[in-house]
Amino acid sequence: MTNPESLTRPRGRMKWVALLAAALLLFYAASPYYVLWRFGEALRAHDLDAISARVDFDAVRGSLKQQVRDHFLGVLAKKKKKNRLAEFLVSSEKSPLDQLIDAYVTPEGLAAIISDPAPIKNASSISSLPSLDASPKSIDWSKARHAFFTSPRDFAVDHEGIKLRFRFTGLGWKLHALDLQLDPEGTTSVSSQE
Repeated sequence: MTNPESLTRPRGRMKWVALLAAALLLFYAASPYYVLWRFGEALRAHDLDAISARVDFDAVRGSLKQQVRDHFLGVLAKKKKKNRLAEFLVSSEKSPLDQLIDAYVTPEGLAAIISDPAPIKNASSISSLPSLDASPKSIDWSKARHAFFTSPRDFAVDHEGIKLRFRFTGLGWKLHALDLQLDPEGTTSVSSQE
């Protein structure tokens, strides 16, 4: 005969394991929202250490350079211009465009882009890209329309026509790309974005 207590022990353990797994899943699902809030607070307070802990600057820089370069090459192609500027944008390792993007990938620059992406999105040439001012920008997070998982390790927030893309690195969530949703043809405007 089997002891009734020995049958209830595995069931009780399975219940606890299932509860623990559900709690971990809930914690994981809520964690990017918390990180987004902390990221906003760090930008607002200009807390460089907290921002550095939440941003993969190299990945963000690379993503912005590629988007802006593709956008301007599209503008040049649309104007039917195959000129030295296009060759320069493609071949130069340290072009003025790259240096300008490097200036934007700072805590102040990220705050400026997130709070108002229109100046970059509507730029039609390198000279029309705005310069940064030193005043800290306030970000209105109430304008974030969607926040969602794009994969188990990736989370995106749609804010003012751009997407902030966070990635889980094993040590937490980090901003790894700002998707400006620029049209490679060079016809993007803020009003045409969803």
